[in-house]
Amino acid sequence: MTRAIALGFVVFNAETGFLIRVQMAVESGFNVFVFDNSPQHDLVRNFCANKEKVKYLTCGKNLGLGLGISFVCAQAFYENNSALVFFDQDSVFNEDTLNFIEEFYLSRPELELTHSAVVFSAKDYATQRNQDCFKNVSLAINSGSLFYLGNLKKIGWHNSKYFVDCVDYEFCLRSKINGFKIGEYSCTPGFDHSIEQVDKGYRIFSKIYLMRAYPFFRMLDTTKSSIRLISYSLFTGNVKFAVNIARLFLIYAATQVVVRFFILVDKLTEAQ
Repeated sequence: MTRAIALGFVVFNAETGFLIRVQMAVESGFNVFVFDNSPQHDLVRNFCANKEKVKYLTCGKNLGLGLGISFVCAQAFYENNSALVFFDQDSVFNEDTLNFIEEFYLSRPELELTHSAVVFSAKDYATQRNQDCFKNVSLAINSGSLFYLGNLKKIGWHNSKYFVDCVDYEFCLRSKINGFKIGEYSCTPGFDHSIEQVDKGYRIFSKIYLMRAYPFFRMLDTTKSSIRLISYSLFTGNVKFAVNIARLFLIYAATQVVVRFFILVDKLTEAQ
């Protein structure tokens, strides 16, 4: 079976859940492109070996998300794929998810003329399935994104200078600068971006918030990337975009303070 879209992943120390999903995609007939940032751990490399529909890529060390996505998308494009849906290694999806995204791609060919990507999520699946779940957005994450590869080539792929944080937002900005829109479809079946995340729930004023404490090097990367992207946004005259990134960064910084407070409280409680 020839499928209309390919799948792409950038992985680092991926676990068996990821391999199960790749196997399902391969058995469903999809071509899969995997960029491995941790080839010294041979789980993924051995799994991908000798699989006809899996293209295993690596540069031998961790070169980050920006370069990895760029590598995956470019490789898929030059192997004659016109569209690729990208998932994080811990994003959960099933065959219904892939079939739905492929059907959406085939039923909306006009979007390839105007959009660089459509990001799929399930945040409105339970409540709005009978309504129009598609809209244009200014910011979107990478996981669940259907990339129109010809348009990515026109804007220069993803930015390899961004290691992890803000890779997706920088892509959204350059899409805008180059005249392309970002779409969002929020009623996707079988898709869950959070179930395999390591976030912990904390109760604040009777509401549960999922948070995690990132290590210092990751916080530093987020800070540097956010400042760089805010500066670039202002330089290109996208003031509203810069304000949005600044707002998100302040929320991120506040979250890191709050989650560390809760961790400290938990440790003090356990010590008593």
